[in-house]
Amino acid sequence: MKLSRNTVRVLAVTLIAGSSLFITSCGKNKTTEATNAAAATTAAPIIKETEAPTEPVAEITGAPGSEKETEAAVSSGKLKTSIQKYEVNSISVEYPVVSGMENSSQQDKLNEHLKENALSILKNYPDSKEPMDESQDTLEVKCTVISADSGRVTVTYEGYYNMKGAAHPNNLFYTNTVDVKSLKDLSLKDAADPYTMATYALSEEVAFVTADPEAAKAVAEGLKAVQKDMTVEQYQECLEKADFPLKKGSDGKTVTWPASFSYESEGTLYYSVPVPHALGDYIIIEYDITTK
Repeated sequence: MKLSRNTVRVLAVTLIAGSSLFITSCGKNKTTEATNAAAATTAAPIIKETEAPTEPVAEITGAPGSEKETEAAVSSGKLKTSIQKYEVNSISVEYPVVSGMENSSQQDKLNEHLKENALSILKNYPDSKEPMDESQDTLEVKCTVISADSGRVTVTYEGYYNMKGAAHPNNLFYTNTVDVKSLKDLSLKDAADPYTMATYALSEEVAFVTADPEAAKAVAEGLKAVQKDMTVEQYQECLEKADFPLKKGSDGKTVTWPASFSYESEGTLYYSVPVPHALGDYIIIEYDITTK
């Protein structure tokens, strides 16, 4: 998603531009129209009309520049977590704080790492050449702790970004899974083979999660159009670069925000793939690791 701030503004206006964003973020453009869903020949994907694995973004309020802990700390396995906020002007990003570890030094390092990744969106979306303007842009990100134990911490982030002057906001979804002992960021490649997941994303059996049953049919039709214009190789390239840690570009300096993020929960792998803005900017595919 190597796009300038002006390009992002244009992409938010039309479905065609949104389609271009999707194709270029996962591979080279095949020079085809992804907006004609009626002409797609790929079979409709399986839709599980269940509540999404992440909660919708709630209204975030608080004093500018403050970091406030939520009232209730949530117990997740052997570790406890609470949620804090980074807030400056119209920028608000939640991030997790872990407590209950015997090694306080390691706990401090883990919390710093989690916070750094959560806030890295400010400097790297859509790429590090043009970071967000914290004095003018709007960003709201809500954090959900999926699990936290002595082995790893898994967190999802969901929200939206609205550049000043843009016609529409961009919906955001990203995740972070961290090995507690090594502080290593775990990616999709640590849970599954990117080629297999790319093939699954283009198959007739693909299932995705939607919190809105009424919109499920439209999303399915849009996904068929996306499938028509994508290749296994393009999806594989997208998934190879999924998740933290962020990767540097060919210039060795610029960091581009990943087009896909993933996490594992109770034997199921969830991973996002970008779609046109009119379809919500991303969808979350689910893959049952235990049975496939």
